[in-house]
Amino acid sequence: MLPVERREHILAYVEEKGCANIEEMASKFDVSQMTIRRDIRTLEQEDKLRVTYGGAVSKSFLMEDIPYEKKNAVNIEEKKSIASEAFKHIREGQIVLLDAGTSTMALAKMLMRLRVTVITPDLKIALQLSDSTTAKVYTTGGLVSSITKAHTDVAALSFLDSINADVVFLATNSWSLEHGVTTASTDHYYIRRKMLERATRKILLADSSKYGASSMKTICQLDELDTIITDSRFHDENITAIEEAGGQLIRA
Repeated sequence: MLPVERREHILAYVEEKGCANIEEMASKFDVSQMTIRRDIRTLEQEDKLRVTYGGAVSKSFLMEDIPYEKKNAVNIEEKKSIASEAFKHIREGQIVLLDAGTSTMALAKMLMRLRVTVITPDLKIALQLSDSTTAKVYTTGGLVSSITKAHTDVAALSFLDSINADVVFLATNSWSLEHGVTTASTDHYYIRRKMLERATRKILLADSSKYGASSMKTICQLDELDTIITDSRFHDENITAIEEAGGQLIRA
């Protein structure tokens, strides 16, 4: 195999998995680890992937949480449309779990006029809902992340473990057919897994710009969700692929 052909196969392998280490790539392509190091450096120089300590990750692979302020400044109208559709899935008197995020914040603003009980790890969402005269809001408690402004530790998990919710609205920075809903944060992974576990219905709020990206840990596969709500720019071919795999998707 010529070096250029091998690098094409390496790139395809990394993009499929999201990340790969040097040892596994050397074994798969039957070359030395030194050769793999040279190949991934070349691919990085060509802006096709990112080299990390001990391996490589695809360009769509998110290695850390995105700060709240940065997320809040993009795709504003799409998030409003997604929230409007999500609002249709809530009834008076329900117990609602709201994940930390800007799409869920857009939904929280609409919940201000409903008689619902909201439980969230997100401090900003809790403060928003604290001004409502009808909605009740609880935070999970626990350590607050300086990046996401949300609770993350075992105290939050302990609180969630006592909750029985009607519906959870999950947020994400990365989702794909191959890897499902993913996160770069181990702490947020455990919180989101617990929220999914404690809710009867499971709904993902995710704008189309985040589709195709992946991060270190898979929270759930798309077919584990009852509904996925995205925006109108989501491509038809992606909808077909998701539905064929067992997912249920709504474009808002």
